[in-house]
Amino acid sequence: MVKNMDDVISVKLLGNPLVKFNNKKITFPYKKSEALFYYVCVNKHVSREEAINMFWSNTSEENGRKNLRDALYKIKTTVHENIFSSSKTTIEFSEKFTIKTDIDIITESNAINLYKGDFLLNFFVKNCFEFENWIKEKRDYFKSIYIKSVCAKVDKLVNARDFNSVEKYGNILIKDDPYNEKIYRRLMKIYALSEDYNKAIQLYYELSEVLKNDLGVNPEIKTKKLFNEILKLKNTITQGRDPNYVNLKNKVENLTDLYTIYHETYPVLSPNTTEALNSANIADIESELKNIENDLVNIDNLDTEYIKIKMEASYLAGRYYISVGEYNKGIKNIQISIKLAYRLDNLIYLLDNFKQMIFYAIQTDSSTIMREYIEKCLNILDKKDMIEERGVILRLKGLYLIKMENYQEASQVLNDSIYIFSSLNKFSSKYSVNISASYNYLGQMNKDLGNNEEAYEYFIKAINICSENSVIKGLEIFYSNAGQALYDLKRYKESEFYINKALKFFDKFNVIWGRDLAECYKALLEVKKGNYNEAKTHSHKAYELARKLNNPKSLNLASHIITIMEK
Repeated sequence: MVKNMDDVISVKLLGNPLVKFNNKKITFPYKKSEALFYYVCVNKHVSREEAINMFWSNTSEENGRKNLRDALYKIKTTVHENIFSSSKTTIEFSEKFTIKTDIDIITESNAINLYKGDFLLNFFVKNCFEFENWIKEKRDYFKSIYIKSVCAKVDKLVNARDFNSVEKYGNILIKDDPYNEKIYRRLMKIYALSEDYNKAIQLYYELSEVLKNDLGVNPEIKTKKLFNEILKLKNTITQGRDPNYVNLKNKVENLTDLYTIYHETYPVLSPNTTEALNSANIADIESELKNIENDLVNIDNLDTEYIKIKMEASYLAGRYYISVGEYNKGIKNIQISIKLAYRLDNLIYLLDNFKQMIFYAIQTDSSTIMREYIEKCLNILDKKDMIEERGVILRLKGLYLIKMENYQEASQVLNDSIYIFSSLNKFSSKYSVNISASYNYLGQMNKDLGNNEEAYEYFIKAINICSENSVIKGLEIFYSNAGQALYDLKRYKESEFYINKALKFFDKFNVIWGRDLAECYKALLEVKKGNYNEAKTHSHKAYELARKLNNPKSLNLASHIITIMEK
């Protein structure tokens, strides 16, 4: 029998279920008829007795047969009247149709790419316990295939000594089985193998907190033993090194953790890390940087360990000085770090330093420098693809294209970035702020085009994603941009609400990037209300910030507001 090649039924069973007939979405009117359809998709051939026992076991035989006939009729009228074969005893699809399901092609070798969520995610049929048990069995089965696939990927990365990529897949394993100590022990061993003892130790503490808060228990003896072994190993290795190196390395690591939340406009942080850093004092950073610089001078050695610490410290200093507008110092340190990263062939630090140059270019509105370092980043990612980094660079490339008024390509690139981080966000919500950042840039693009309503909607979308995922860093920029769009829409009261919220977050994090424009719009709002003294205060503050940051856009706007005030 020849099939009509146009009659294709595509069925997605992993994740939220979806059925399409010739690319048209099918919506079933009743849950049991839909459930029966999925059951046949999986089992291929189902006897009528089996179907009745699965879905109507609590009814009489006569009612069971009637209910089955009704369910089959609903499927026929919803999908196609000839969907089933003419068998009187078995329910199976007609050979006239091509049935394609995602579970038919999933294996341990490809599950890591094909698995889109639990089997029949969020699908439930009331008072149908046999079907519930069947779903659970299938969910466990396909989940096990997926976990094996991820574990195989982790093993492959470990064998290639690509420890930087292990964390992503480790997060997948933990999220899918958060109480499985065997997984935690496996990852702790991997991190210890890569000499990232701090990450192994942190993982143990995270496990302890989850078990205590959720289950009221402590880690298993095996896990505690491994933890103590890693601690001992770390201490042994530390003791074998020059104590000056050890102290200096600890200073750099601690300062990096402290500073991340203050400098990165859109940092990738867990909620716990964010909360811990909120109480930190940014005023200590410059003095700590000077202490580190003195320590480096006092160590008269040029071995690999010294070069690595020098690279990390120079990068950290570069970040700090660029963030506070001391660009000459910042760029000098970044260029030192870049040279040392090339010497050590450290692609991670090359990328990090290149990104700092992009941030500098954004702040000073230098499109030439921005393009140069975006291309450098993409060249590295062509050699060693790091999905998270690619998402970041695509977002920055999107902003560059907006500056070049290439709006169509900018939209495509930003949506590619959103897709990457949305995929990563299934495994860890810490990537939410990167999704928000891309929506923020789409908002900026629409604002540049004069589409202030659309711009405002994108800014609100960015804010909502942060709020839903308990992310607060980055909100200062999103609130400010929403307020600016509302001002241009002449919705001044709402604009003031968002600008005030933005200024509170700028105060909270003690950052100046982006604050210049927020202060400009605060001044404009005060002018609207006739509060000229307040307007003068904010306009002068905006001018000083813009001058310090060398931001042409806000410098021109602040100067314009001051000129108006003087008249």
